Amino acid sequence: MTAAESEPYGAHRFRVRCDVLPKLGFSEVRGLSVAVESANDDESGSEPRPPDTDGRGRRPRKRPGPRRRPRPRSKPRRETSSPPLELRRGVTDDRSLWAWFRAWADGETTPQDVRICLLDATGEPVRWWVCRAATPVRWTGPHLVADAAAVATESLELTHEGIHAVTDLDECAD
Repeated sequence: MTAAESEPYGAHRFRVRCDVLPKLGFSEVRGLSVAVESANDDESGSEPRPPDTDGRGRRPRKRPGPRRRPRPRSKPRRETSSPPLELRRGVTDDRSLWAWFRAWADGETTPQDVRICLLDATGEPVRWWVCRAATPVRWTGPHLVADAAAVATESLELTHEGIHAVTDLDECAD
C-alpha cells in the first residue's frame, strides 16, 4: 500500500444524482448514516429461560423419561434505520428541488433512488452509496438577513428505505 492509498479522501468532492433532477451541484449532503438495532428476545419469539430453583431455593428434580432435544436458538433479528438525507445547495434560477417536492406532495411522482458518489482529487469516483426509494418530506428556503453577506441556500430533506454501499464504480461515472 502506498502512502497515497492510505490518505483519506476529501469530503468536499462529491456528486449527487437522481433521475428526476438535472445535474445539480450541492454544497452539502447530510444524513449518510445507518444504525443497527437488535430486537429484544421477547420480540423475537424466544421463550424466557425457566428458573434454576423451585421457588423455595431448591433445584427441581429431574424426571425420568426421554430426553428432550434442546430447541435451536434463533439468531437475533436486526433492524437498520437511517436518518433523513439532506441535500443543500445555493439558491439559483433552477427550481428542480422545489418542483420535485411539490410533485411528491401533489402525488404526481414516485420514490426515486438517490446516488451519492465520493470523488478523489482527480474527480474519479472512489466510493458511492444509494439511498433507495427516497421521497421529499421537507424543503427549506434561505434565511434572509438584510445585514449579512452570505450565500442564500435551500435544502431538500428526503426519507428513504435504506442506504446501500455500492462497489461497482462504473455506475457512478457521469
